Amino acid sequence: MFDFHTHNLNAPAGTAIINLPREAMLQPEGFAWREGALYSAGIHPWWTDDAEACRTMLANLRAIATLPQVVAIGECGFDRLRGDIYLQETLFTEQIAISEDVHKPVTIHCVRAFDKLLAAYKEQRPTQKWTVHGFRGRPALAQQLLDAGLDLSYGSHYNAESLAQTPPDRLHRETDEDF
Repeated sequence: MFDFHTHNLNAPAGTAIINLPREAMLQPEGFAWREGALYSAGIHPWWTDDAEACRTMLANLRAIATLPQVVAIGECGFDRLRGDIYLQETLFTEQIAISEDVHKPVTIHCVRAFDKLLAAYKEQRPTQKWTVHGFRGRPALAQQLLDAGLDLSYGSHYNAESLAQTPPDRLHRETDEDF
């Protein structure tokens, strides 16, 4: 199984998309990029309590996103439980613009903010694929997201009915493991 989204920096090369940690987004020159490894780069909604750090990460993302080993933008998105939701909205728009500029898909973190996500998708009209990672929602929400054009990724905790109704070509599996 290809691991669509993990935080395991030691995942075997080519078997997973490794989400860059906050430290790598702040100081990419100090990150140990592994030969053959695939990465996603973005500003996680949980990191939005520090606006200055977010400005630094956004500037770095513009350069990091062009690297060939970076195959996706994210994880980025909305979380009404953690971080600054207003800054999340601004950063999300910026990260989507980067995704479109570099022609790379987006991995989305969304907690209790699917209304914002769907509104952003409708407004942005992206050409790049958006995938909601770690989806645990009910079948009605899964169908709404699928109908809108988003893909879904499932970890170890998920709604079996939602998983069953997700078309195989729009379904991803992940560990989302923290290391």
